[in-house]
Amino acid sequence: MARILVVDDERSLRRTFALFLRDDGHQVDTAEDVDQALATLETDTFDVVVSDIILPRRSGVSLLEAVSERWPEIKVILVTGEPTVETAASAVRSGAYDYISKPVSSTKLRKVVASAARVKSLLDDNRRLQAENERQREELARLVEVRTAEVRDTKKDLAESEARISRIASNIPGVMIQFERAPGSDFQFTFMAESARETFGLEPDEVIADIRSFIDRVHHEHRDDLRRSLEQSAETLSLWSWEGRFVLPDGDVRWFQAQSRPIKSDSGTIVWDGVMLDMSERKDLQARLMLSDRMASIGTLAAGVAHEINNPLTYILANLHMLTKRAEKASGPDATDKAKVKLCGEETIELLNETADGARRVRDIARDLKTFSRSSDETQPVDVRQVLDSSVRMAINEIRHRAKLERSYMDVPLTMANSSRLGQVFLNLIVNAAQAIPEGNADENLIHLVTTTGDDGWAEVVVTDTGTGIPQELIKRIFEPFVTMKPVGIGTGLGLYICRDIIYGIGGVIEVDSVVNQGTSFKIRLPPAPEGSVLPGRKRSKQEKKEKPIDPAQVLVIDDEVNIGKALERAFPEHKLTVVTSGRDGINRLDEGNQYELIFCDIMMPELTGRDVYEHLAEHHPKMIERIIFMTGGAFTERASDFIETVTARMIFKPFDLAVVRTVMREELEKHRARDKAGQS
Repeated sequence: MARILVVDDERSLRRTFALFLRDDGHQVDTAEDVDQALATLETDTFDVVVSDIILPRRSGVSLLEAVSERWPEIKVILVTGEPTVETAASAVRSGAYDYISKPVSSTKLRKVVASAARVKSLLDDNRRLQAENERQREELARLVEVRTAEVRDTKKDLAESEARISRIASNIPGVMIQFERAPGSDFQFTFMAESARETFGLEPDEVIADIRSFIDRVHHEHRDDLRRSLEQSAETLSLWSWEGRFVLPDGDVRWFQAQSRPIKSDSGTIVWDGVMLDMSERKDLQARLMLSDRMASIGTLAAGVAHEINNPLTYILANLHMLTKRAEKASGPDATDKAKVKLCGEETIELLNETADGARRVRDIARDLKTFSRSSDETQPVDVRQVLDSSVRMAINEIRHRAKLERSYMDVPLTMANSSRLGQVFLNLIVNAAQAIPEGNADENLIHLVTTTGDDGWAEVVVTDTGTGIPQELIKRIFEPFVTMKPVGIGTGLGLYICRDIIYGIGGVIEVDSVVNQGTSFKIRLPPAPEGSVLPGRKRSKQEKKEKPIDPAQVLVIDDEVNIGKALERAFPEHKLTVVTSGRDGINRLDEGNQYELIFCDIMMPELTGRDVYEHLAEHHPKMIERIIFMTGGAFTERASDFIETVTARMIFKPFDLAVVRTVMREELEKHRARDKAGQS
């Protein structure tokens, strides 16, 4: 049976776990902390380590990392008393074989340990069999020269050995592979386990015969990266490590990770032996962990965000009240010339401008919240200065009572990133900087945001504070999970760990420098976007042309918010707008035979949504599909979110400027009228 090391600071748990496992025939040693565990591992050989996460001085995660570095063949199982997505994701991310939640049943413990021991045994058998295989190959070469008559029997032994290796390979989690590159040739597979048939949906023999059958299944966004990683490994004989998506025959997309250290033969052929592991569930856990941390950050700042909304709302409502009173005095039966003049005076214009400015502030905050809550993985060209400003608006109430804020923005290149996740990084760093400074001395403390371009052309962002600083003994561990300087109950201890993961994921670097009682500086370096990249939605400037009047159009507006329909009616008196307040009424208008050149439709409506209207049009009025323009303030159901991401119709996001609606209306009318005219001729 297996040799097991149980690590827990509670003696009763160590003894209980040991009794359970010894009953199964395992040989069990125990340790009460990380240092004792490492000392025990130094003195003997072990197959499995079962460790609590929460230990004195150093955590079980640090033990896992030490074991992975020094004894990578040992399987580590983590035990936690706080089972959450965060702890699961951290354990899996750090390379644990599995994790168990307390209270631990004997059945669960025995099952997981038995599985880990079995995998360890299989891997050991595989290594032994590979060594045996190599020995037999050498023996075969010698016997060919001296005993030709025995070749047939030797080949039979070799075939049986290879069959055993193949069977073992098929039972190992993941897909064992071997590929090579001979001098002057391209890469080609020489072995792929039978498990590839179930995992990849590919026949191993077909892949060995033609590597293109495998490459064609690699997601197009990752093929170049796969090629580059292999070329670099072949050139430097360094560890090959690759992570990317694979498209299965049924269309399902899965994440895989592979690693292998190449070996170069005397003939110059380079051979890689490795395992490809399905990382899809781990990727899903990671995405959920990031979103959870982002939502936790927004929740922490909720009071400050409410404050930033309530301030402009206060004077918006006050100004509207004053404007209403003036309008009543200027339009009633007792209206005086003085009241009319006052209504049209400069002070009224000033009130309107202030009100519009306040509404725009609220709109910007709503957009910031939408940006930070977005869970998409899409990357696109991003201006780090804009993302920084959004993060500042979210955290400003956390800053203003602790420090002055200075921004020194130099020109920086665009970078390819996900604005939501990059904003999560900046928000974490800014909030950490603020919380490192005690309240009450704002004039004497500073948070400084700097953007610049490095000598190598990379975008650089620096967040500096004059706070308490980080002790040197924590600097090297500051990006580890669950390492924090905040009081218990403040934060999750995962913020900087997630920040590093996000930055590394887009090819960047994050560095920290700190002096106790003087402050801390975090520097982020990001590679530039490809040459010619532009921000989404921004077109290259063109010379403005004076717009010509456009003929009136029949337009259907479907929105359950009555005042939006009224606003559009007032804004476009030159057109004939039909306004309805439900998807059902809109469908009825169309089914009755009413003709419209354009349809403006909200997405989130009770009873029938914009998606329902769209699907009805596709079935009963297909020619109207290309004439629909959706208006949305955001989607809060999975069905609506999927629709927004996949529909090809034009989209206007609320709150919108009327100038945007006017431009969209003009462009769509001109396009359809030109198309109709061409069809008639």
